Amino acid sequence: MDIDHWVAIGRDLESSPAVHRPSSFSALLAATMGDCEGKVVIDAGCGAGLVTLAALSAGAAHVVAQDYDPAALADTARNVERFIGPAARRRLSLWEADWSLLGPMRADLLAVNPPQRPSSLLPEVDPELRHLHAGGGQDGLDGMRLVLAHAGATRVRTTAAGVLKLADAEIPGWSEPLIVASADIPYDAAWRTIVPSLHDRVFVWEFERSKA
Repeated sequence: MDIDHWVAIGRDLESSPAVHRPSSFSALLAATMGDCEGKVVIDAGCGAGLVTLAALSAGAAHVVAQDYDPAALADTARNVERFIGPAARRRLSLWEADWSLLGPMRADLLAVNPPQRPSSLLPEVDPELRHLHAGGGQDGLDGMRLVLAHAGATRVRTTAAGVLKLADAEIPGWSEPLIVASADIPYDAAWRTIVPSLHDRVFVWEFERSKA
């Protein structure tokens, strides 16, 4: 699992001014996507497209890049063609929607790096970027809950900061989450009040839909 490879690619991606640039959390998620060969994958909240690139590079049969911002979708398409070529672009669909509309989209795997800064941290975020990080709620897990409440995929793979209590979360309709990967990585300065060192564990968790 080569996080540094995806950190480096993330730095080189083109992104529009209001589009979320890949973070170290995104790079960790991208580094777990090597098991996507032959699968249909949703990159939920694709931003500039790092996780989409990882899934396509691993041989995903098709990737649906979803974002509510059309600029993010355009950036993702441009970055896919630039980094891995037109053949990969033909295995990519772009879907402008928010997470409440995920239900009809069936896939083997949905991958997401949700907004997860607890609401108490948002005043520390640059006002021009705050909209990209809002949605975690009081405990930082509301974004993940929203995805799981609406996802139609068989499995959901999500990042979570180590300080968040994801292991204690009970989500109806989904199995107890399993850890796919973890790493000690840098945090943005906005986390300082709860991660004073700005360097801590981040986990990638996977939920599987419960069988009826």
